Amino acid sequence: MASFAGDPRHERLVGVLVPLLRRSCPAGGGGFGGSYELRLGADEAEALGGVGLIRSAMRKAARSLGWSRLQTYGGSYPQVAVAGVVDRREVPEEFAGVVEDYRMERMRAMAEVMSQTLQDGRRRSVPGSVFVTTQEFRAAFAESVPG
Repeated sequence: MASFAGDPRHERLVGVLVPLLRRSCPAGGGGFGGSYELRLGADEAEALGGVGLIRSAMRKAARSLGWSRLQTYGGSYPQVAVAGVVDRREVPEEFAGVVEDYRMERMRAMAEVMSQTLQDGRRRSVPGSVFVTTQEFRAAFAESVPG
């Protein structure tokens, strides 16, 4: 695995990702149950340093939030690059209900939006969807521009 220590692109990505990963966790869930995925254009991902650097930044950002057991994934394809991180820690019982309710609500919202889209043909965004998280990432990254 390549080392990105000291790479300013890596540190900038970590700085952008920490608050986004934190927000992916359910309120009242003790920081458990988070996940984050990006789908970027292949050229856009390369300009950021490539999928390897993005995954490494996700790993470092997640660990800084205490995600001691996590999974990252990703790959680059002709037109799209995918990278993600998932908190795989066991959720303590005191937070388990909140995390499970959050996951169920996200699934309900997705099913509802899909049903509405099939009924009227209008495309919609689901809060927390990959489309939304990628747009949030782009905005946060643009705001982090040194200068």
